[in-house]
Amino acid sequence: MTTISTFVLLLNQKPAKKNLKIDMKVLHVTNNYPTEDHPYYGIFVKEQVESLSCMGINNDIFYINGRENGKYAYIKAVYNLWFILKKEKYDIIHCHHSFSGVVFLLSSVFFRCKCLLSYQNPPEREGGMLLFYICKTLFDGIIVKHKVVDNSKTNIYYLPNGVNINIFKPMDKSLAKSRLGLSDNVRYILFMDSYKLRKQKRLDRFNETLAIIKCKYNIHDVEPLILTGVKRELVPLYVCASDLHIITSDFEGSPNSVKECLACNIPVVSTPVGNVHEMIAGIDGCYVSNTFDAEELAELSFKVLNSESRFNNSSIKSHQLDSISVAKKLSNIYKELLSIR
Repeated sequence: MTTISTFVLLLNQKPAKKNLKIDMKVLHVTNNYPTEDHPYYGIFVKEQVESLSCMGINNDIFYINGRENGKYAYIKAVYNLWFILKKEKYDIIHCHHSFSGVVFLLSSVFFRCKCLLSYQNPPEREGGMLLFYICKTLFDGIIVKHKVVDNSKTNIYYLPNGVNINIFKPMDKSLAKSRLGLSDNVRYILFMDSYKLRKQKRLDRFNETLAIIKCKYNIHDVEPLILTGVKRELVPLYVCASDLHIITSDFEGSPNSVKECLACNIPVVSTPVGNVHEMIAGIDGCYVSNTFDAEELAELSFKVLNSESRFNNSSIKSHQLDSISVAKKLSNIYKELLSIR
């Protein structure tokens, strides 16, 4: 790892030795990436890059540490990125988050190489629609995760993040609870956020839903399991210790917690956000509400808690939501962009 400054770092991810090297060099520009102080911030970007490395793609990471260094990090990143791209040649520049895309565009080198932008939230929630149309014009490709799109006549691709099914996989619920010191006589309802509690996740709506489950449906053996800022290696244990994951968010892109729960055979009830409906389509025991009302979420949760039906994690592969399937699709997008003159 080469530290360029306190604001930007360049990290080289070498291709895995066990796979044949693909003759492609990609620079990932991101404002979401784990650091020593925040080891799980942007973990989904890190894991996606690692899955690409396992396929033999040569990856570098240009990190804009705006979280720790503020807005000035973005200003300084424009020059640092320009300096790097003057020296280094890349086949693809892949920007993660619209703000990373703006830094890349301001570096004034976007016309020299193929460039791709991944939105992490619906565009209206990530810089606005004006910025989206500007980026759609200037980038060779745009990836969205919140809804299915037809890219046959556009440069927009639908590609959610994948889940590592070697890490997230079913395990005995009692064993998971025992390792975490949780009660075996309680059914835990999971609420997940990544590194901090964010308003959009609506913990208040989650608590209201649980209160309705207990009072209206007379279910008293359920307790909340609030998961945020937990060590990454413990997350699969908490997921497997749960009986249900409820998403109460106002908006989402493609919530990783859904894929992680599906991979561990844990049912999901969600508000109508992002691409949750597409991810759980056809999976018995998982529901998306029609509204954002806690009453409806509680009713659907009651159905799950009183149902004996359970799915298995083959749904992750059948929906092609595992990290390897996603990495293959992303690699194909890279190749498609390179094939366009």
